[in-house]
Amino acid sequence: MCGIAGLLDFDETFGNSGKILRLMLDSIRHRGPDDRGEECIANENGPTLHLGHQRFSIIDLSPGGHQPMANDDQSLWLSTNSEIYNYRELREELSDSFRFNSQSDTEVLLKSYEHWGIDCLEKLRGMFAFAVWDSKKQQLILARDRLGIKPLYYIVSEKKFLFASEVRALLASGLSDSEINPTGLYHYLSFGHLKSPETLIGNIQELKAGHYLIVEKDGSFNETQYWHPLDSLEAAENEGESIQELLHESVRFRQVSDVPMGAFLSGGIDSSAIVSHMANTSDEPIDTLTIGFKEKEFDESEHSAEISRLFKTRHKLLTLDEEQLLDALPSAISAMDQPTMDGINTFLISRAANEAGLKVVLSGLGGDELFGGYPSFQLVPNLLEKKKWLQHYPKFLLNLGTKMLKYSLSSDQSTKLNHWLNGKLSGAHEYYLIRALYCQDQVSELFQDQNLVEKETLKNFQTTKDSLNLEKLDGDFNLVSYLETTHYLQNMLLRDTDMMSMAHPVEVRVPFMDHKLVEHMFSMPAKLKKLTSTPKALLVDSMKPSLPDSIVHRKKMGFTLPFEPWMRGAMKPEMESVLLTSVKPLEGLISQAAIEKIWQQFLAGKISWSRPWALYVLKRWVDKNLS
Repeated sequence: MCGIAGLLDFDETFGNSGKILRLMLDSIRHRGPDDRGEECIANENGPTLHLGHQRFSIIDLSPGGHQPMANDDQSLWLSTNSEIYNYRELREELSDSFRFNSQSDTEVLLKSYEHWGIDCLEKLRGMFAFAVWDSKKQQLILARDRLGIKPLYYIVSEKKFLFASEVRALLASGLSDSEINPTGLYHYLSFGHLKSPETLIGNIQELKAGHYLIVEKDGSFNETQYWHPLDSLEAAENEGESIQELLHESVRFRQVSDVPMGAFLSGGIDSSAIVSHMANTSDEPIDTLTIGFKEKEFDESEHSAEISRLFKTRHKLLTLDEEQLLDALPSAISAMDQPTMDGINTFLISRAANEAGLKVVLSGLGGDELFGGYPSFQLVPNLLEKKKWLQHYPKFLLNLGTKMLKYSLSSDQSTKLNHWLNGKLSGAHEYYLIRALYCQDQVSELFQDQNLVEKETLKNFQTTKDSLNLEKLDGDFNLVSYLETTHYLQNMLLRDTDMMSMAHPVEVRVPFMDHKLVEHMFSMPAKLKKLTSTPKALLVDSMKPSLPDSIVHRKKMGFTLPFEPWMRGAMKPEMESVLLTSVKPLEGLISQAAIEKIWQQFLAGKISWSRPWALYVLKRWVDKNLS
């Protein structure tokens, strides 16, 4: 894993492109502390490319893996942030056509492009974000892995095209907008994260998952989708056996490393399944880590210890309290490449992994999305069913029912119910309301310009409608699974995992996001995915008899810190120092009075911790990066 950056300069009279590249690389040094590479690639009658790389050595630790890497005649240059898990198989396939100079997967990727061109993307099994300069075609090619595990951002200007692994690198270039992007801000307030391809900065865009982008020598560019999770919908057979085989293969591929490796172990079904497969393919004990809390309702350490004993892992427990979080908070916020209401947990456990000497860890991320582990898999069908018969009731009766239910629901739930009854879904489907941080009217109260928020609400409705792909989806389970993967997982969990783990740096690999397993799961008919009393039954069935009943049947716990009590305790002064103070770049966009009202509502027990926490993160991030 690494950090990449580059600048395609169409106007050499500008003169300081090399300095800009170095500023960009300096800002992402944490992603690749082991080595740096810079190349100035001049082209006759074409633009000059300044291409850079920060290396985090995982496979082939020798200088043979140095980047940017060129082919034999230097007609191709590559800078990549990637792990190509099937690089050995591809190397064997290419061995008759090429001589290899290293043992790195980077060289295999470069020669794969040299042999197959952009069609090499169909061959790759891994996580990647890479840039290739093809001097014969005078083209810059950017590509991102199918599920969006590794990030890639870019800026288009009149005379330059910039790209980098992080938003902060583009900010460091000095060529980004200083204005906040209203669409990005609307997405953040609505869901607690940014939604690809938008960022919080006006002219910085994210290359979407499963896409590649080609920049021509005249500065024109075109973005193309090469993979979609619903493209391969042939019916799967022998489901349990296939899941077991595909997951086992995925884990085996992700255990290839020349540096120490371990796993995050919460004690839930997903991480336990990963550790089980790791133990079955390793001759040595696996290193596992978990976070524990004195607040028992958040603590999973007992369950992770049970799995550790079962599979004989070398287990480490990090017990965290609010004072430790407070000490870590400045570093954690600094690690955020984009504001997010999540990710602090990943920052802390990744730091623990680094301190334990691990450079690579496997994670159970993605299991809930594929196998139905979230409440949304039940809530969405229930809401859709109730919507049919609620249409027959007059509105005054529905409002009366809402008032009666108010006393049995949390304030957040009551607000969402009221929005649902009035058709305000935070998007084009009930799913988006379930995932909403602030509901539609609440977002409107936070924005100062009501014309702006109305415009963004309509835009959000259209983009969510366009992304539904209802005609390709068979049943509510597949619909929710698709939305959880493309909306929640890609836009928050995977992005947060990358930026928070690479801050240390630690490389996190996610076997459930192997594209062959994802395709297999989406190809299953809906009749095979009915929810049962056994959580994530298809995954559990594939693991029998590896996992004990105590793990299989226990109630799901999210990997969440005890923010609710902590923000009323030791964290309260820090929260108030930020929430009760205006931040200049947000002035004119967000109402300071509305923010202060939300904090008071939290202190009064009327809303949950996530609402003021998301505003705290937003203000801290903006103040640090844009002020």
